[in-house]
Amino acid sequence: MRDGTRVLVRGIQPEDAAGLQRLVKRSSDRSVELRFFGPMKGGLSAAMASKFAGVDGTNRFALVALDPEERSEIIGVARYEREGDTDGAEYAALVEDRFQGKWLGIGLTRLLIEAARERGIGRLHALVMYENTPMLRLLRSLGLPERERWQDGARRVEIDLV
Repeated sequence: MRDGTRVLVRGIQPEDAAGLQRLVKRSSDRSVELRFFGPMKGGLSAAMASKFAGVDGTNRFALVALDPEERSEIIGVARYEREGDTDGAEYAALVEDRFQGKWLGIGLTRLLIEAARERGIGRLHALVMYENTPMLRLLRSLGLPERERWQDGARRVEIDLV
């Protein structure tokens, strides 16, 4: 991270479902709303957490960052899900509030991009709420070719990886 703190990052595992639920529970209502496009009364459901943690490693892939002081806790996640038989994938990320602004999100995203390229992903897209300026800054800071358009009331930012 920006302050020199080293954070362990690894591929998500099915047993991380409960850790994802705790991450969402520790996150502010605003962070949850920006990530999931609305409030999550009761937090992340067990079914949704299992779906997010159950990746195939190729078409659905995710990285988690672990708390440097409590390695059993997830403090950030970045993921992609391939769109059908294309080389495109949807990107999403969530970083716990106390770690935001410390370059954890950009670090996770760069590692995810490397993994995506290795798995044949040529472009990522993210749906971003208009007011989510931190995510827009993160995507623009990648220095990769991008396009932006409106989709379903949100910004769709497409980033070329090749």
